[in-house]
Amino acid sequence: MRTRQLNKEIKRAITGSMGRFLSIFSLMVLGVFAFVGLKVSGPDMRATAKQFYQTHQLADLTVTSTMGLDASDQRVISDVNGVKQAEFGYFQDVLLGHSKTAVRVFSQAGDLSTYQLMSGKMPSQARDIALDYLLSKHYHLGEQITLNQEKKTTDVLKNQTFKIVGFVKSSEWVDKSNFGQTLIGTGQLKGYAFVGAREFSSDVKMIARLSFKDMSGLSPYDHAFKSRALKNQKAMENVLNVQASQRLKKIQASGFTELKKAQTTLNEKNQSLDAQIQRLNSQKEAMSKINPSETQNMAVTDALKSLDDAKAQLVSAQSHLEVQKNTLRAMKAPVYTVNDRNSADSGYQTFVDNSTRIDTLSNIFPVVLFAIAALVSLTTMTRFVEEERSSLGLLKALGYTNRQIRRKFMVYGFVSATLGALVGAILGHLILPKIVFNAYSASSTFSDLKLLFSLKWTVVAFVIALLCSVFPAYWTTRETLREGPSRLFLAKAPKVGSRIFLERVPFIWKKMSFTYKVTARNLFRYKKRMLMTIVGVAGCTALLVMGFGIRDSIAGLSVRQFGSIIHYDLIAVEKDHVSKTDEKKLDAVSTDSKVKRDADIHFEVLSSLTASADGKQPVQMIVPKDQTSFSKFVSLKNRTSQKQLTLGRKGAVISEKLAKLLHVRVGDHLTLENENHKRYQMNITGITEMYMGHYVFMSASAYEKSAHASFDANAKMIELVHPSDKNVESMAYQLMENPSMLAVSKNTDLKTTIQSFLYGINSVMVVLIVCAILLAVVVIYNLTNINVSERIRELSTIKVLGFYDREVTLYIYRETILLSVFGIFAGFLLGAYFHRVIITMLPTDLVMFSPNLAWTNLLLSAVITMATTLLLSVMVHYKLKHVDMLGALKAID
Repeated sequence: MRTRQLNKEIKRAITGSMGRFLSIFSLMVLGVFAFVGLKVSGPDMRATAKQFYQTHQLADLTVTSTMGLDASDQRVISDVNGVKQAEFGYFQDVLLGHSKTAVRVFSQAGDLSTYQLMSGKMPSQARDIALDYLLSKHYHLGEQITLNQEKKTTDVLKNQTFKIVGFVKSSEWVDKSNFGQTLIGTGQLKGYAFVGAREFSSDVKMIARLSFKDMSGLSPYDHAFKSRALKNQKAMENVLNVQASQRLKKIQASGFTELKKAQTTLNEKNQSLDAQIQRLNSQKEAMSKINPSETQNMAVTDALKSLDDAKAQLVSAQSHLEVQKNTLRAMKAPVYTVNDRNSADSGYQTFVDNSTRIDTLSNIFPVVLFAIAALVSLTTMTRFVEEERSSLGLLKALGYTNRQIRRKFMVYGFVSATLGALVGAILGHLILPKIVFNAYSASSTFSDLKLLFSLKWTVVAFVIALLCSVFPAYWTTRETLREGPSRLFLAKAPKVGSRIFLERVPFIWKKMSFTYKVTARNLFRYKKRMLMTIVGVAGCTALLVMGFGIRDSIAGLSVRQFGSIIHYDLIAVEKDHVSKTDEKKLDAVSTDSKVKRDADIHFEVLSSLTASADGKQPVQMIVPKDQTSFSKFVSLKNRTSQKQLTLGRKGAVISEKLAKLLHVRVGDHLTLENENHKRYQMNITGITEMYMGHYVFMSASAYEKSAHASFDANAKMIELVHPSDKNVESMAYQLMENPSMLAVSKNTDLKTTIQSFLYGINSVMVVLIVCAILLAVVVIYNLTNINVSERIRELSTIKVLGFYDREVTLYIYRETILLSVFGIFAGFLLGAYFHRVIITMLPTDLVMFSPNLAWTNLLLSAVITMATTLLLSVMVHYKLKHVDMLGALKAID
């Protein structure tokens, strides 16, 4: 019976104080939602990618060659120690129809790097083709399509017209905007396709896809997988370095054998021709002695002329043969490229980087949010126990044990916290990972998020939630129940006031009104509540400052990079050996009406010797021929001082993020190397503002000293009159039609990549900012409610004394406003610190966020917090208008 009555009392405690119950519930929902949601988002993203790669058996390594892969290459590659499976295929870069869209057509895959069928069917007959599913908005099933091959490459496709039978998703490309470079079209691939292997006609294969025994079954994101991939890559490169020289010897030997046969045949023809000429000359000499007819002389002369022409052809053939011999002697060994998954597809690592950024966020934002929620929940539970003193006394007088009485409050805390944590954990597992995934998958081909349940973080969240609700209930009731029932029936004596510091400053204290003096005394009278309010408001403000700060730091990066710093639109890079005719065609770009200005430069992609977390850094080296006009293409300035930087005769100016990654400053020495392992040593004379990519800028004279070679312009920087995406694409296509072009680098490609990255981060920030605003609402409401509950008799007294409702509200709420102001300023400092930490850890190696914290961000965070405080004052005013004054004053009796 007694237990049943106690259970009714517990139920009545919950239903009778639903506002407090819901506030604790809401705090736990918000805290656990953000904490668990962000903690599982990164692992969910990686699990999704891992499942996709395992389902389609993505190759561990791929091998390509400048001369293709012949039978000997295939044997050597297959026999490398540890190779589990090796598949060899063809590919060809083509243009779709008469468009500028360049795609890479592969032969149908075997077991490695397979495709996911999105619609239609796989190619099964001759002239069937399956296209990249991203191209389905431009083409449709059953459509006949023509594959056009430009003259720059050898056409190995037997047919040109194919029927689209399906749309597929490749496991080798997961980035929607970056498919690599090509020698046709605009210089950039726009997708892929595949056909049956019989559609190709070639003596050599073009690509090898490999899997390895020691990498089988490992997660692609484990350290062991990466280390073994690097080991196998090095082993394959070592074997192929030997194979390169052997294949060159084989090609040269075979070539010289053929040329020797041709030389023998040529010699035989030459000897036969010489014999015929000698015979005719003898015949002509004999005829001259017998006085032949004119007809006979003409016949012999014509025959000799014909033989002389044949002789000239043989001389020409001999000359051509010598050229072939010299070409064969000068032939370079084939270059084999061994790519791991990361270097083969930029999207592979980008998606992992995005998931690890969420891990970074999960270590700060939700932890702070959860800590604030837990702290306020602890205060709420402590205040609840204190309010129930008379109930404790009654239960104790009725004979209930201390353990039974404590159960009432512990169950209350347990139910509210557990329900809140349960709802937060469910929403955190199901909703937040989808929001994060959808934000980042906008730039990747991944779909169907794999949701995982994290027992670890769920348990941690529940433990924290219960500690913040059950433990204060236990501790406070334990201390309170040490008093007897008679004392518990009496209200707890109010805190004794004391002189405060302002009272010792007469010229301030005397000028303060009565109400402000009361407010000042009350602030220090309830120090615990004051501290909790300041901490709660400061925490919410800090989260808002951090969230808005990160949004501001990433907003407009493209505008700053390609508006204020970089002014050119394209860099056209030439091949090593360019004919004069082709060079004249390239120089003609200067007079094109679409070109605003251009400049000759030396362009080269170098790499750092010191590897960062993601490996060696790619660095673009730009050396202008004319230094005086270079500022029209690139603005070099120090970000903090805004001082303009110039290219001196010695040293180099490098980008800021590169300097941070390599831990170098002005005056330090930097060593970089190119793909042929040639090293460039330079002294750093300046560090320039740059937000995307790594750059090194040098004058021509500084380059010559660094490279120990004369300056050679091998590229052009081009700025267009109207740099729209369409015009940039058109100019890139026009440039790539020149046979001398090696590649065209377009700023639009980098803009697209960066924008997709920023979209993902910004979407996550929006969610977290909303959580911070909701937390501010609950925290300020809770603390204000506690303040009112603690002082209800005091408020009733001043109402009885004749204070108007507005004056009563201001009496209590003036303190909340002042404490909120203090909390806001404390939140500015804390938020600035969090912002600095996040923008250092969040961006990729190639991106730098703006570290400046805009004053508008601080203002917006303060306005939201104060607006929340003021809006809640309306609820407090309504509550105080309807307070039961007599009931509150009689409660002590």
